[in-house]
Amino acid sequence: MFAYQFEKKLLEILKANRHRYLDERRLYEEFGLAEARDSATESGQDVSRAVESLRLQGYEIDGDQIRGWCLINLPEMLNYLEVESSLRTSFLGKCLFIYRIIGSTNQTARALAESGAPDGTLLVAEEQRKGKGRFERSWYSPPGGGIWASLILRPGIRPARLGSLGMLAALSICLAIEEYTGLNPLIKWPNDLYLNGKKFAGILIEASWRGEKLNYAILGFGINVNMESFPQELACSATSLKLSAGGAKICRIDLLAEILDRLEEGYFKFLADGFASFLPRVQVRDYLRDRPVRIRLPDGETVSGLARGINESGALLLETHQGSHILTIDQGHVLQEERNI
Repeated sequence: MFAYQFEKKLLEILKANRHRYLDERRLYEEFGLAEARDSATESGQDVSRAVESLRLQGYEIDGDQIRGWCLINLPEMLNYLEVESSLRTSFLGKCLFIYRIIGSTNQTARALAESGAPDGTLLVAEEQRKGKGRFERSWYSPPGGGIWASLILRPGIRPARLGSLGMLAALSICLAIEEYTGLNPLIKWPNDLYLNGKKFAGILIEASWRGEKLNYAILGFGINVNMESFPQELACSATSLKLSAGGAKICRIDLLAEILDRLEEGYFKFLADGFASFLPRVQVRDYLRDRPVRIRLPDGETVSGLARGINESGALLLETHQGSHILTIDQGHVLQEERNI
């Protein structure tokens, strides 16, 4: 714990004095590094060791014990220090895990939840090797390209409210992206986000129940942020924030912090008052509204009709081709959607 606090304090000083060389005396006497010093070790060893550790985490730091040290560049990859320092939330991400490479953040989150990980635990990965979406579909999750994350939540809600929790997450991501980039994403029921007619993000909620009581929910989300190309099978259907923003690179850490801010604010209101107050903002971002769609239900049956919106439970309202009958669809997979007719 000491080593981490010492590195954190040293990094704060170097960030506040970018492109200046600071020697040990100044670090300790002028900038307060002595407050984080362990009296059992020598200062020079502390600073040198901390600098080497920060370099291993991707920080470009020039200098030595004679010249002092200077922070040149921050790491491109996600790391614990940067993510932790960016978070402004009161409980989301307070228990934080950062992975360089992982199989699936949702799968690992489930194991942590079963072991008692607290409400609000956040997992973030630089790369997923076995990222997944609904129906066990693979999710392309290359290093440096996106935000691949999962939250462990213990909201204690009824089964019927789980769908609206997913919609709340979708809305929170949309609001954060609108604020941070100026783009205007749309929500495609049940769990995708679209820009310019292409998918750039997906949400996956997996739950553990004890009878009718929710034990925990894993809220996973993958966002294509700075990806410039996709595998051939995805090239026609996928996009990223960078491509949609005209090639401008986006800071993933700052965007993640904005998303968690929005999500935590909405989550508290959702638990207290339900989903009704969020519904108008979801409806104006409804990608499928008034489009003809064909949907496969969990039992394998398919139904077709016009999408007529999303209700307070996060369910799709489908007007069948017979005309006046409205189906409420809690779960399903959109097999086909067309432009408005």
